[in-house]
Amino acid sequence: MNNIDFLKVAEALAKEAGALCLEIQKDLGDVRYKSKKDVVTRADIASEKLIVDGLRKAFPEHSIRTEEAGVIEGTDPRYRWIIDPVDGTVNFSRGIPLWGISIALHFEGKPLVAVVNLPKLGELFTAVKGGGAFMNGTPIHVSAESNPVHAIVSNGDFNVGDAAKINAQNSRNFAREADTFERVKCLGSAVIEGCFTACGRIDCFVMTMSYPWDIAAIALLVEEAGGKSTHIDGTPMQFVDAEQVIFSNGILHETLVKTVE
Repeated sequence: MNNIDFLKVAEALAKEAGALCLEIQKDLGDVRYKSKKDVVTRADIASEKLIVDGLRKAFPEHSIRTEEAGVIEGTDPRYRWIIDPVDGTVNFSRGIPLWGISIALHFEGKPLVAVVNLPKLGELFTAVKGGGAFMNGTPIHVSAESNPVHAIVSNGDFNVGDAAKINAQNSRNFAREADTFERVKCLGSAVIEGCFTACGRIDCFVMTMSYPWDIAAIALLVEEAGGKSTHIDGTPMQFVDAEQVIFSNGILHETLVKTVE
């Protein structure tokens, strides 16, 4: 199979999972807390199962990493699917339409295919390494904004990971960003903020606590749309747990690196 075949399977599963989550959201039921301030819903579990079952059927030799189930090893671990079944679960659980489903394929640790479905917005973002980025089949590009005073930056959530440490860092970064950029947002979903960077709705995105499923797809989307995605200090992303990462239109990347800590 080639990259387009991988993409087609991921697209189909992202659409199926999106439809399932929208149906479940109509009667969500109890929301469970897997930690003090980190929620999980039955939509997370159902969406993840649908995607994992589909990938196992299509590519039984590939490994899979998911937010809820962890790592499912395959016979060819060079290929690893990384899944976020509902990114922005707090938004999803409260009816805020800023959430999405992320499916990425990495080869030897590097992004190869990316699909993000934003069901409430009716937008499907896709990318294949070297093939550009698209929204609903139409090519997208990061913004051309070069003046930070006219740029919008979004900053990741408070109360994630080591809350005291991350909250303090976010507070300092918000102040620095407010001094440097036109506006500072906090949208509550990495895939929303990554896709919005890729299509030029915002210019930069800072995430002070990420896991591979948060960023596996959006890193490729932003880069294929002409932008840049790196570790917070400007070095290459490693796609490891608790990584601090930034995304930009590329033009403002060095400004962003110098602004945040």
